[in-house]
Amino acid sequence: MKQTKIPKMVALIGAGAIAILCAHAQTSTTFVATLEPIAFLTAHEWDAQLPDSPERKKQKIHATFTWTQNRQAIRISNELVTGGKASPYIDGLYAWDPQQRVIVFWYVDAKGSLTKGTVKTEDGKLVHQFQETESDGKTADYVARVTPHGNEAWDNEIFARKGNGLTPLVKVRYDVAQ
Repeated sequence: MKQTKIPKMVALIGAGAIAILCAHAQTSTTFVATLEPIAFLTAHEWDAQLPDSPERKKQKIHATFTWTQNRQAIRISNELVTGGKASPYIDGLYAWDPQQRVIVFWYVDAKGSLTKGTVKTEDGKLVHQFQETESDGKTADYVARVTPHGNEAWDNEIFARKGNGLTPLVKVRYDVAQ
């Protein structure tokens, strides 16, 4: 009698584990699908060439986007590389906000400024609307238009928002890091 109970218990435990895994996979898939517009960022590490520094050293941004372990968010970690030497630039997170029904993001820079905003897809571009709060509490509003070029490159155009107008600040192209 004990011999038949043990296999049944093992089968029940196994079935329960499979049910939990399936339920988790369905939940994860739902959230992964909501982050699909920005998922291409996790395909590679990226470099954006910048103008040379005042000391005439080569500069670039090295960007890394990785899925969180639970696949509910994407981490962003960027470095500013000047003359081959990397220094922290920004660290943050993209996630789906189910209440707002939009991708949201937050990041902090090396000087302590906090940036937070939303991402929406418009005409094939990922439009980031965000506010930066500097460490002294001053704020500024921006819009960035990210244009993917397949999984091999993307452009980032950043604009300052003043009232209803946008003033172009910078446009950089990110390519797969070498």
